[in-house]
Amino acid sequence: MTISEEQEGREAASKTGGPKTAARRKPPLWPKLVALVIGMAFAAVIFEIGVLISVGEQAKFPRRVVGTDFGVRVNQPDSTYRHKSADGTFWFTINSKGLRADREYPYEKPAGVKRIVSLGDSFTAGYEVQGDETFSSVLEASLRERGLNVEVLNAGVSGYSNAEALVYLERELSRYDPDLVLLSFYANDLVDNMRTGLFAIEDGQLVQKKDAYVPAGGIGNFFNTNPVFNWFSGHSNAFVFLKERLTHLVKRGMVEQNEAQIAQKSGAPQKVDAGPEAKDPQRLLTALILERFYEFTRTRGIPLVIQSIPIPIPIADDESRLVDVFPAEEFPTERAGLAFVPMLEPLRAVAGQEELYNKRSHGHWTPYAHALSGRRIASVIAAESLLSR
Repeated sequence: MTISEEQEGREAASKTGGPKTAARRKPPLWPKLVALVIGMAFAAVIFEIGVLISVGEQAKFPRRVVGTDFGVRVNQPDSTYRHKSADGTFWFTINSKGLRADREYPYEKPAGVKRIVSLGDSFTAGYEVQGDETFSSVLEASLRERGLNVEVLNAGVSGYSNAEALVYLERELSRYDPDLVLLSFYANDLVDNMRTGLFAIEDGQLVQKKDAYVPAGGIGNFFNTNPVFNWFSGHSNAFVFLKERLTHLVKRGMVEQNEAQIAQKSGAPQKVDAGPEAKDPQRLLTALILERFYEFTRTRGIPLVIQSIPIPIPIADDESRLVDVFPAEEFPTERAGLAFVPMLEPLRAVAGQEELYNKRSHGHWTPYAHALSGRRIASVIAAESLLSR
């Protein structure tokens, strides 16, 4: 082959794209995927650091609650998990029935034992304290010191309303044959009773509107029990920051919808006012739910104890004013078979001397406040001989 022929061959090859064996290949996709993953991870780290710097450490409290066959949520049975915040690290042990306990309680009550079921939200469950520091545990220990053979079953569930607690008592906890029922009320119950939509007011009467309430249904159960979701809920400040704000928006919408419906059917004003003189749908609904609690226990000869937990209203950087918003005007507490334990004055008496509410997380009671509550309730039960039936 001459030089001119070789040159002509190269020119022809360049015009046709070269020999088939030298055809161009597409670049592999995996480098782009790796770059995408690294970029997303880098963005997540930056966001995590940004949340920590701008708003501080978030309270990493995975809400391990699940739906049940009796219609409302309980703590995830047979689970052990950690809560962590700037105020400390707290471990939860949940038994096979969803109670915060490291032991099982058979439905059949042992001979000679008095039983108390303790109902409420995260204050009752004992967020931000260890299991033996909850007021339910302190109550049991205090009554035993008085010579009573008693079991206190901690049935507190985070996010619970009085409405859910009522369903829980009627359909499940009554099977434990309680000798006394303890219900703890907190300010957000006024809103949460409305949010559930379980009950409504029609012609001045309490009407059950739904048979069950499990937020987000099966999806909620999946996320609350998913190990990956719970890991992020327990370890990531950024994840918790976003999750809490989304949850708040969803809850607010549910409350507004149910509130408008109740106001329309009851004739009550739609204005929400947490003041003690307010006559709004939230207070009216809560009072009627408490009435049904009282009727349920009274007809069975079971004393009902209602503890009212005051809410701290910040008035300065290191100071708060305690306010009790229990609907006492709508639900009179001077009745046979009912003991009312307002914690406002006992807490006020030591405010400024003792730390009562955790200030760097969700504002739950400290171990000191739990102990004060447990001993106070024990004194009322003993003084009024409520376990003598």
